[in-house]
Amino acid sequence: MDFLEKLDFLMDRNKLNKRTLSKACGIPYTTIDGWYKKGYEGMKLTTLRKLANFFDTSLDFWASDQPYENAMIDEEIRWFVKQYRLLSDEDRDLIKHMIRSLSGKNGEQQADGNEQK
Repeated sequence: MDFLEKLDFLMDRNKLNKRTLSKACGIPYTTIDGWYKKGYEGMKLTTLRKLANFFDTSLDFWASDQPYENAMIDEEIRWFVKQYRLLSDEDRDLIKHMIRSLSGKNGEQQADGNEQK
């Protein structure tokens, strides 16, 4: 999946067009429109960072050519890890317990890799 396919998907998911994206993330409209007309080769790293920050994605997400499904799973995991790190130790323990409980309910392995007994 290339850069524009990812951008189109995220714009669609967030109900944005080129103009609203430009205003929301501070990238000039002519720059965004130019990606579609002339290509995105030579894009500045600062511009890519603005997109990554706005859509809460990694720079790797934009640079990778991996299939979209894999890229989105990686981004979802990244989001969960980011949220987990913000929790207190007590809340982390609660999340671990919840995951173990749900894993056991589904007859799958526990989060720590051991079989539920």
